[in-house]
Amino acid sequence: MRIIYFLLLLLLIVPSLFGETFSFDAAVKQYLEHSVELKIARQEADKSYADLTTAKEHPNPTLNISNEYMKLSKKSTDASAGTGMSPSILLVHTYETADKRQRRIDLAHRSIAFSGLLYDDIVRKNLRTLVDAYYGVLNDQNDLADGKENAKDYAKIVAVAKAKFDRGFLSQVDYQKILLQEIDYAKDVENSALSLAVDRENLAFMLALPSSEIIAIAPSSAINTIEPLEKYLDRINERTDYKAAKENLLITEATLKLEKANAVPNISFGIDYSSYGPNYEPLVGISASIPLAIFDHNEGTIEKARIGVLQAVSLSNRALDAAKMEIIQSYKTVQSYIKIYNAMRDGFSSAKELKEKEEKIFALKGMSVLELIDAQKSYRDYQRKMNQAFVDLHGAYALLKLNSELFLKEFKGN
Repeated sequence: MRIIYFLLLLLLIVPSLFGETFSFDAAVKQYLEHSVELKIARQEADKSYADLTTAKEHPNPTLNISNEYMKLSKKSTDASAGTGMSPSILLVHTYETADKRQRRIDLAHRSIAFSGLLYDDIVRKNLRTLVDAYYGVLNDQNDLADGKENAKDYAKIVAVAKAKFDRGFLSQVDYQKILLQEIDYAKDVENSALSLAVDRENLAFMLALPSSEIIAIAPSSAINTIEPLEKYLDRINERTDYKAAKENLLITEATLKLEKANAVPNISFGIDYSSYGPNYEPLVGISASIPLAIFDHNEGTIEKARIGVLQAVSLSNRALDAAKMEIIQSYKTVQSYIKIYNAMRDGFSSAKELKEKEEKIFALKGMSVLELIDAQKSYRDYQRKMNQAFVDLHGAYALLKLNSELFLKEFKGN
């Protein structure tokens, strides 16, 4: 009977470990606002604004100061020594040709847009992990609640078995089999409690919340049908990964334009001031220089940029195909899970009724202990599979909306 007392004690302790109920929408809101991973990703995206600041900068001018023909020895008796000293100041500024600065600015703006889309796609991908974590906790909670309830019901069977054994209606061997089966019920409760504790810690870590504040709650509405596939495919152009792939194509095109501009030599203009002894009259000069593009035409870098454009086109097409594939897969998965859950739900009442009938037969008339234990095990297996089918269905439906970019649209209400 120690196991029964242990289970009853566990029934009293476990509920006190739970916190407040936490809906899936509340979990998403908490995650979007407080996730450390998303904060890091957002800061990474914000770095691209620094590239715009750099792109807007002009080349720095160069100031060169010199003083030539200075006398080194004070012992020199040559009257003319030092009279040829020539101080000079030269200021050189480079003028960028071929609109290079504007090309850099355009590329920086594209990079900012691309970084923003990458962040949005990170949010979408991380929400997939949140869906799995949240519904994993919900499944653990259901299994634990069912496990405790089953343990209570089995304690009644044990009490009946003891009464029958005391009156000589049950053999010692059969009574021992029933007692040993208590271990299996205790194991179910313990395993479910452990899974719940581990999965709640994982979800709490994602949400930056104490695990004691998290109880997942089941969706209030059942999913019996879904809208036609076309509705979800119509949103394919809004997929963040596809939009990022298209923006990457624009980046490669902007890069190609910049590299072509870099092939055009810049012009450097200079103005200098100098004087020459003995009277040191001020002298002013101007200069201009331009590299002669005889050997280096930046052809290698331009070719790389051109191939980069071709790669970006292929990546964009691949991203579109991958998005379509994911949506179709998600849609078919939801359809399949609807059928599975509905079948499990419709059969659950019959499975429970059969279990209760066999318990009454054992209590009133008697039946094979092995048949009784097998019936109990079959019911528990069915119960767990139905719980799993429920969370699989709702998790798959959330992923379908995520893959078709409907999830955040509905969540934000726009």
